[in-house]
Amino acid sequence: MAIVTPADRTPASVPLGTPRGLGRNAAPLPAPLTSFVGREREVAAIAALLGRDRVRLVTLTGPGGVGKTRLAIEAARGLSVGFEGGACFVALAPITDPSLVDLAIARALGVRPASNRPLPDQLGRVLGTVRRLLLLDNLEQVLDAAPLLAEILGACPGMTLLVTSREPLHLSGEHEYPVPPLRLPGTGSPADVDALGLVETVALFVQRAGAVKPDFVLTAENASAVAALCTHLDGLPLAIELAAARVKVFAPQTLLARLDQRLDLLTGGPRDAPARLRTLRNAIAWSDDLLLPAERALFRRLAVFAGGAILEAVEAVAGDGG
Repeated sequence: MAIVTPADRTPASVPLGTPRGLGRNAAPLPAPLTSFVGREREVAAIAALLGRDRVRLVTLTGPGGVGKTRLAIEAARGLSVGFEGGACFVALAPITDPSLVDLAIARALGVRPASNRPLPDQLGRVLGTVRRLLLLDNLEQVLDAAPLLAEILGACPGMTLLVTSREPLHLSGEHEYPVPPLRLPGTGSPADVDALGLVETVALFVQRAGAVKPDFVLTAENASAVAALCTHLDGLPLAIELAAARVKVFAPQTLLARLDQRLDLLTGGPRDAPARLRTLRNAIAWSDDLLLPAERALFRRLAVFAGGAILEAVEAVAGDGG
């Protein structure tokens, strides 16, 4: 594969330090500015999966806003101590051209690419057999670059890949881990406010609400509304965070009453967040933009179902073998 190296086409990667065993300009794991809430089971499950013999490629899949990136960073942070070469982060969201993925990987690893040799061969020679964990974030829009990852794994026997994507890569040896929503509160009115505050979705809402309204606390008066908000938002972390950011203007009870307009309500995410994560509408649009025309048509037809459907019914509405 020919390597193109103009500086203005190379994706930005700001190093936060130098991980062990990597190049001088390597990009280690980011340090998020917000707390990581819950997910103990998922972190343990990913660690167990990557701890299996011959498992070197794990892909975290799920819809936009479900928390794949934060979960992957947290899991990689715990796993990195078991890799003598450390962990490295590759941000792929800004890239839309699959041919630039090799540049992003080389830069993240601190390896200067050469134009006369394929990147996997170069990595194999430079990195050797030292065990390293490489986290590739947001691969869904450059899925055509997936075969490159298989080549890297073949050339670098010490490399392990943890990938986030809205769909699997369909590579040999890939292990998919579907990221679930955060756990929801139980049905019915909350009897114990303290116990409710330990539920992942509620804990996330309370923490993010407290960041914009310091005196916000979970009380007997607002607990039912907060629990209902988290349930109606299906435990989706992005949606819960966007709703929590609105408590400066709307009480939880008012937010709950306005959820029928959630796409217009759940906006105003952090300015330093990617545009696709600043509103719920943008998160959905990002996924929709990645669909082929036939896939969009299928989803429109599936909208006739409420609460799921059996395979025969899906086949019936799909029509003409679509």
